[in-house]
Amino acid sequence: MTLLVTGGANGIGAAIVEQARDRGEHVISLDLESGVDAADPAAVRAFLDSGPVPTRVAHIAGVVGKGGIDEIGLDEWDRVIRANLTSAFVVMSEVVPRMADAGGGAVVLMSSLNARDGGTTMSGAAYASAKAGVLGLMRHIAVQWGTRNVRANGIAPGPVRTRIHDRLDDAQRAGILAKMPLPRVAEPQEIAEMVLFLLSDACASVTGTTFDVNGGSHLN
Repeated sequence: MTLLVTGGANGIGAAIVEQARDRGEHVISLDLESGVDAADPAAVRAFLDSGPVPTRVAHIAGVVGKGGIDEIGLDEWDRVIRANLTSAFVVMSEVVPRMADAGGGAVVLMSSLNARDGGTTMSGAAYASAKAGVLGLMRHIAVQWGTRNVRANGIAPGPVRTRIHDRLDDAQRAGILAKMPLPRVAEPQEIAEMVLFLLSDACASVTGTTFDVNGGSHLN
């Protein structure tokens, strides 16, 4: 089996790569820092053509924005949507049919608490919209490709100790924690554990779901 991690050079993606490799799994990583843009169909296609078909995919690639709809322009909107939602579509459109033809597999798409609660101007309107769109894409894959033995789930973290969180000042961090029933910042390794669990056979009957890992900030 081969695990593909997009955005595997830093943060949660890097934690997934490390944990999976420590378990002896074959992992391939697609990242801008290694020269592959996850939102570029030709680049993703060439990358996938060069190796084995992934049976599991963790799509973590993305960027954060900032600003409300009255503060950002179309360029910023396009940048954030492309990096988060378009990249998810491109990777899924290239890998899911291959995965299905090879017998099936599982994917996890990275969303965010911002998709659940509308987000803030700290992360921006485009980011909240993109991460909500990721969940719609995940559900579409689950419904349309389940009969081909492909599972799709999403994960919606709250604050995680990554570069996205580190960019905030102390007051912003305190404001986020003050709204959480369980006020703590998760470590990338915790999110990685959940992603690998969702990709594992322990979740063989789990598809079309969003796992909230955000200290009770979103309660279904």
